[in-house]
Amino acid sequence: MNLIKSLLGRRQFLIAAGAASASALAFKKISRIVAPGFQTNGATVSGSFTSIAMAGEKAGTSGVKATTNKYPHLLSPLKIGNVVLKNRILYTKALPHYLQGPETFPADATISHYANVAKNSAAVVTVARVNLDERGVQNYVAQIADAIHFYGAKADVALTQSAEPRGYNISDIAAPDRSAPSERYRIMEGKEMPVDMIQKMIEDFAVSAKSYKDLGFDMACLYMSYRSSIFANSLSPAMNKRKDQYGGSLENRARLTIELCQAIKKACGQDFLIDCQISGEEEPGGYTLEDVVKYAKLWEGSVDILQFRGWDGVSSHPMGYNSDKEKPLTLRYAEAVKKSGAKIITMPVGGFQYPDLIEDWIASGKTDMVGMARSFICDPEYGKKMYEGRGEDVVPCIRCNKCHGNSHAPNLDVCSVNPKLGLAHKINRMIDVPTASRKVAVIGGGPAGMRAAIIAAERGHRVTLYEKSGSLGGLLRHSDFFSFQWPLKEYKDYLIRQVNKTGVEVLLNTEATPDRIRANGYDAVLFAVGAEPIIPKIPGADGGNVYNVANVYGKEKTLGKNVVFVGGGLIGTQTGMYLAENGHKVTVLASGKQLIEYEGPHQGIPTDTYQNMNNFSYILEATTTRISEGKVFYMDATGAEKSVQADSVVIYAGFSPRQDEAMKFSGSAGRLSIIGACTGEDSNVQMCNRTAFGAASQV
Repeated sequence: MNLIKSLLGRRQFLIAAGAASASALAFKKISRIVAPGFQTNGATVSGSFTSIAMAGEKAGTSGVKATTNKYPHLLSPLKIGNVVLKNRILYTKALPHYLQGPETFPADATISHYANVAKNSAAVVTVARVNLDERGVQNYVAQIADAIHFYGAKADVALTQSAEPRGYNISDIAAPDRSAPSERYRIMEGKEMPVDMIQKMIEDFAVSAKSYKDLGFDMACLYMSYRSSIFANSLSPAMNKRKDQYGGSLENRARLTIELCQAIKKACGQDFLIDCQISGEEEPGGYTLEDVVKYAKLWEGSVDILQFRGWDGVSSHPMGYNSDKEKPLTLRYAEAVKKSGAKIITMPVGGFQYPDLIEDWIASGKTDMVGMARSFICDPEYGKKMYEGRGEDVVPCIRCNKCHGNSHAPNLDVCSVNPKLGLAHKINRMIDVPTASRKVAVIGGGPAGMRAAIIAAERGHRVTLYEKSGSLGGLLRHSDFFSFQWPLKEYKDYLIRQVNKTGVEVLLNTEATPDRIRANGYDAVLFAVGAEPIIPKIPGADGGNVYNVANVYGKEKTLGKNVVFVGGGLIGTQTGMYLAENGHKVTVLASGKQLIEYEGPHQGIPTDTYQNMNNFSYILEATTTRISEGKVFYMDATGAEKSVQADSVVIYAGFSPRQDEAMKFSGSAGRLSIIGACTGEDSNVQMCNRTAFGAASQV
């Protein structure tokens, strides 16, 4: 087998041949480093928008193409003035806090993250601003720019409020009061910023931009979409009540941005690009999309790239509840500016991940670029897959928003579908290259089992997956029934595709037994049969009109009109929402003080969703005492017994891990690892991925 085939066709060859050579398996590690070097791009640039001619070259005699033209518009270079971006993708400011410790300088994990994003084919990488007062910090920041440049990308710094004086507002109105809907805005402590202070602030921003330019940065990003920012407030007629040259007319409200950009250009040069992020519209009373189009035309020559996001935390952070795969929330903003003929590069942000769709949007003229972050967080090989034309292999984001989390909260700030996040800079020290191709059994075809089977197969092992039911998916099969769980369905379907692509032998309708495993001589067993619903000892819980949370899906037509859900939490609430969506009148009896405990940032998005469902209601601090035919009785917070009408009842009281079943397989193979919900931890996609990755990487 020639060298190229060793490097590029490693996975397919191992599956086909079942090779056990230690030296051959070691080549797999080499291929991860060398293979990208075989990608060849040819480009001819003329004018501002030029497509790239990507001709696939044969690698030796293997017939593997290094590049493809499946996404010719998405991956074409873009010329802005004298600056050429290698493609149409910008990585927005999104650094999971998990990567950064208490250091005042960028940590190794942070530098590695930015470098990997550039390696992963982002044309622009936006870096969060840090304090440059210390020389040592400056050295680390310069290392980030150097790493980004190594992969042919541009380094962008987010100058968010870096020089705004505290205690001052653009006017005397500062922010919407989310806690009091009857009062749309509240007066905040502070006073209107004098003109001389505005001009000093602009100068300070220009000095800050120049400091980053001197450290190797190519661009600066200005945030105009947050009402805590003076620049954002200046654009809004609801916020900006000034009577001077910075207030009143739309032209005056645009002045601060123009002067700021001109000052930065003067300090850093015309080739130092500026991208501004603006809300595509505001709530009633603020600026409209029509106003944004006018702003775009006024900013020609000052702003190089105009980013669009939603006007609030809900529309700015897409989840399954509030977004659609084929209709990103911010695409229409870019499309409106494009149609206006404004000479400015457009770039919507939020929910852009699927290369086939993005290619169509750019090709059809809806936008010039796209901004993304979670795509690169979810998939360390996102760009590689795009250039190889393998959009179907991109790891889907389940839009849990945990990457936006707080590192002090458990299980937050870690991507649910990328267990390598935060480990990229030390992964080679943690995981050994396998010395032989082993025979591995995976028991259970849920998310943990499928991910473990994929990883084990990619490491060159011969994998058999046993699934007792007739289909793969496990508890993720519920996503087939929820309209708002489409991100989970995308992820489930992705795992099934990858199981088939990696050559895993799948045995459906087949129950694994210790004797069967022992008889087949497996070297390792990865046990992932999950957990079973707990049925509490409530009188009447065994009635004919009672279902558990795992067996109610798909039975909407057999349930009665009035459904009482015993048990809240995220799973209970979502299942109740699913039934309400299908026409049932749902009442959730939750024992806690909250319907959904804190599950991550932007938890208000699912809350807003169920609160706007007319046939969904809930009662907090309710302890269910008994279930009868037609009613569910409960004790409220005061200790009084009450009841609610129930034609059907669904119970969710948590899950019990099937650990005793796992213990039966002890001694059936050389190694037994328990993963997923079987571990006894709170079961979710994040935990399934992390345990599967850890166990399969040790085989």
